[in-house]
Amino acid sequence: MDCESRPRLPSLRCRVHEQEVLDRLLVDVYCGHSRALVLRGESGVGKTALLTYLADRVSKGRVVGTAGVQSESEIEYSALQQMCVPLLGYTGRLPTAQRAALATTLRIGSGEPPGQLLTGLAVLGLFAEAAVDEPLICVVDDVQWIDRMSAAILAFVARRLDTESVALVFAVSDPAPALEPSDSGLLSGLPELRVDGLCEDAARALLDDVLPAAVPPHVRDRIVAEARGNPLALLELSRDEHCDQTNRPVL
Repeated sequence: MDCESRPRLPSLRCRVHEQEVLDRLLVDVYCGHSRALVLRGESGVGKTALLTYLADRVSKGRVVGTAGVQSESEIEYSALQQMCVPLLGYTGRLPTAQRAALATTLRIGSGEPPGQLLTGLAVLGLFAEAAVDEPLICVVDDVQWIDRMSAAILAFVARRLDTESVALVFAVSDPAPALEPSDSGLLSGLPELRVDGLCEDAARALLDDVLPAAVPPHVRDRIVAEARGNPLALLELSRDEHCDQTNRPVL
């Protein structure tokens, strides 16, 4: 694999293929198509860096996003609220029933709780209306920790995107402990991009960036072997090694 990449983020080393996929997704959205994509990989492998890369590459359009937080995973619609609030200026273009459903779901209006179908259609309509003015890029990080209702609605929307100039990109860690067994298929059927560990050359290059030159080669070999190409593991192991080398406590 060619390990050259844009040197913006350390964990984007050796990510040429993944960057090309995201670049093509943006081109499609700019051409008036909608796209959904699920990034899957172990925790710390670089999915968040790829979402950041995608957001940074948006030259025309708007980026909105949310990220799962374990402490909020039981709060219904908390992630959806974070995603939709920046777009509330477009609710006036929605049909009355969808506008009311969205307001109730996001706790900015009163009324009987709407069904998931109406809520899903309201969010789909909101994204579509926002994209009339400019392409809309939606990123959802740490799906395994977002509340189930938000995950269900966003998955519903992702399956119904067509020609709205909307991208909906998810990042989920495997395994996904927060998802109940019955929820594990929420994103099934959507296009996926597997994010694996860095190739060895990229892992060593990342290690060279963060470790002092005095660290002996056999120690570097051990860190690379233990990290198995995971950028976060490489950084943590190198920090531990550096603390040991300087007789400082490991934080």
